[in-house]
Amino acid sequence: MAPCYLDWAASAPPYPDLLEQAAAIAYSAYGNPSSLHATGKSARAELEAARSALARSIGAEPGRVSFTSGGTEADSIPMLSTLLAKGERSIVISAIEHAAVFEQARVLEELGVKVIRVRPAPDGIVDPAAVADAVRRDTVLVSVMAVNNETGAVQPIGAIADALRSARGGSERAPFFHCDAVQALGTVGFDAAATGVDGAAFSAHKLGGPRGIGALFLGRPVTPLARGGGQEGGIRPGTHNTPGAWAFCRAAERAASAREASLARARLLERALLDGARAIPGVVPLPAGRLPGDERYSPYIACLAFPGLSGEVMARLLDEAGIAVSTGAACSGAKKERRVLDAMGVARDLSFSSIRVSTGRDTAMPDIELFLERAASAYARYRV
Repeated sequence: MAPCYLDWAASAPPYPDLLEQAAAIAYSAYGNPSSLHATGKSARAELEAARSALARSIGAEPGRVSFTSGGTEADSIPMLSTLLAKGERSIVISAIEHAAVFEQARVLEELGVKVIRVRPAPDGIVDPAAVADAVRRDTVLVSVMAVNNETGAVQPIGAIADALRSARGGSERAPFFHCDAVQALGTVGFDAAATGVDGAAFSAHKLGGPRGIGALFLGRPVTPLARGGGQEGGIRPGTHNTPGAWAFCRAAERAASAREASLARARLLERALLDGARAIPGVVPLPAGRLPGDERYSPYIACLAFPGLSGEVMARLLDEAGIAVSTGAACSGAKKERRVLDAMGVARDLSFSSIRVSTGRDTAMPDIELFLERAASAYARYRV
């Protein structure tokens, strides 16, 4: 890990003990959970225990949780299922979705599905009424993320679910409401039952679990496009990742048990970060009106603009100084566009000069102080 790691929204450093125990489970429970012999049953028992534990962490019944290869696959399963709907089809997504949803929507569009994109307000938050108003009679799916991975804006998922149900007035079935909750689980928290979503995607490596394992909550059934051996009730065919599922559920349990204390500590770090950033002449938090302690934003994610210096250059300068940050979503780091900030109406000079700073369980106040010191120094020296 970098001496000062502030890119937790991209990936959290894994818990060493969980990886060690997962490796031991991979050796001891090596059987295929779908096999009927004793070795397979042993692996199945580990898998189902993990499923039950993870379900408790997200407020769901175990039978509603399917393991996937990660958050992207968990997003794609309900989205691709729309291709099997008959007749004209449309979907509604927010314009600030993670690439796992946004790019999949582009594929659907190429295949004939109408995609309606709802822009957020300048504060980065999507209006539930705007989502409901975008729904057409042929809309089969709506997807809005729980926490934006670039700005930390917490979306009103429960209110959106209510608006979608009210818009249909009970006379027609509301479209399937999916939520990418990858940035919510383990930070601000996510309760599938309380929010009223029909589907939600999660990923282990954001919590300190291993890569290559995620989960999909399904409150309503979907017909998956992929077919195979029928694992996970046919939702996600493929041999199970038993040790990955075990480590995922343990990471989620740890995050849930420490959530309140972690949130309180994250708020202190957020205040130091935002106040310290504003003290650097010229620096602008995005959105500009964000203040410390505003519960509309995850305290773990902040977007800062350094006008006159590109975000890519600032990230490289900080990396040379031993500080890891990003210019946005890690999967889109090589792209010059700042789609999320553009959708919010952020001026191009600000979006071009922005970086993302994200904290996690090991972040301490000295990390924030070091970032502010070195960011201020680099900005003063290289600003155009």
